[in-house]
Amino acid sequence: MGIVRKQSILSSIYIYIGFVIGAVNILILFPRYFTTEQIGLTRILLDVAMMFSTVCTLGSIATVLKFYPVYKTHLPREKNDLPALSIVLCTIGCLLLLIAVPLLKPWILRKFGARSPLFIDYFDLIYPFTITLTFFSLFEAYAWSLKKTVLSNALKEFAFRLLTSVLIVLFIVGWISFPEFIGLYSWIFLIPVLIFLYSIIRQKELPLNFSASRLTRRIRGKLFSFGGFLFAGAILNIVARTNDTIILASQSTGGLSDAAVFTIATYLVTVMEVPQRSLVSITTPFISEGWRSRNFEKIERLYKKTALNLLIAGLAIFGVVLLNMNDIVRFLGPAYAALTGIVLVSGIAKLIDLSTGLNTQILLLSKHWKLDFFTNMMLVALSIPLNYWLTKKYNVMGPAYGNLIALVVFNTVRFVFIYKLFRFQPFTINNLKAIIVAIIVFAGVWFLPSVEGIFLNIFIKSVVFLCLYGWMILRFNISADITELFAIVKSRFFW
Repeated sequence: MGIVRKQSILSSIYIYIGFVIGAVNILILFPRYFTTEQIGLTRILLDVAMMFSTVCTLGSIATVLKFYPVYKTHLPREKNDLPALSIVLCTIGCLLLLIAVPLLKPWILRKFGARSPLFIDYFDLIYPFTITLTFFSLFEAYAWSLKKTVLSNALKEFAFRLLTSVLIVLFIVGWISFPEFIGLYSWIFLIPVLIFLYSIIRQKELPLNFSASRLTRRIRGKLFSFGGFLFAGAILNIVARTNDTIILASQSTGGLSDAAVFTIATYLVTVMEVPQRSLVSITTPFISEGWRSRNFEKIERLYKKTALNLLIAGLAIFGVVLLNMNDIVRFLGPAYAALTGIVLVSGIAKLIDLSTGLNTQILLLSKHWKLDFFTNMMLVALSIPLNYWLTKKYNVMGPAYGNLIALVVFNTVRFVFIYKLFRFQPFTINNLKAIIVAIIVFAGVWFLPSVEGIFLNIFIKSVVFLCLYGWMILRFNISADITELFAIVKSRFFW
């Protein structure tokens, strides 16, 4: 776990700094200087671009993650044709986007025109947003495969939010208008793409060999079969992740305003994903290598450790967010009163997702990878009708309830599949101990008297909760990794 821990720490630093910048953007700057409709527009553009970019990759992302170790092992660098093949596929996907989306525009006008007219006004910005995000996703997959996860997370989590801050400041000082802001925002992934490209080319790690290698000719059936299934699975997965705000914008009575409230709630819950994002990018190549070498003990060890550590981190972040929701709503204003309920329900859903560890990566990179497609199909089949029906019934709370139900079923099914097929399961008694500790500490801090001043109250409650929670996690040695990491930090920086 040495390499995993080192890169995880560096990646987490970038991710947490990025999330601090994002918190300033989402919780302070956007609500103060933008209307709720404008905030909702930034989110809906990003979600639609994520959905379309997944289609544009034509399965190349999963193929790179699965087969890059095979190409690296069996071919010299200059004969490796996988990079050229994946770039061609993404280019074809983007060309198909430019042809197909205009055909869908009349239907989109009908669905969003009444409740979210601002989205219709700026719909064409989907094209640059999608194309740049497509190639960013491709180069990110190569960065993961090359174990350059620190660069990947720095660009995705830190640079994206910093560039957003720059655009917001330019808007605030009056140097650009809102149409110019949103136009530049749609190109925000261009700079990270160019940095990715420069880094990979400079180190000569992305050969462009357009001649089909013997390896490609020999395994092309597996390549297209795997890529095709995982392409469909990735589309289903991204639809499941983004349909909530899209349904809100088109069906909720508040339209883009409700999408804005849900966006802020989602951001607060998404902070819980920070450790998961760094661990997924770092451990994916190790799991791939583990399956290739049939090192099942290594995979199960990663499964248990990551599930426990993700749960501990998720409980810490969820506790801090939930303790301070009253102050956050008071700061943002009455328009955001629904935040507390959304965060509570969505946070529980996220904890369930985190507690099952790296089940997606274990299934995806195994010989039973088709199960990833079928379980993603099930998730979409659950989430879209649930979110649609519950949004009609409960408006902005609807997608929170829908996502909770869908994620419980989804993760339960994946847990059962992994246990039946490999006899892997991520839970130990320490997982239960972590939950008990978090509940006890949360209850104790909840009843502390409040002090005057929103930010001072948030600071005091957060510090007290984290210190008590961290002390108890270390005191009972719930995670060996966290205990060891604390000992290393203490010996280097204190005594």
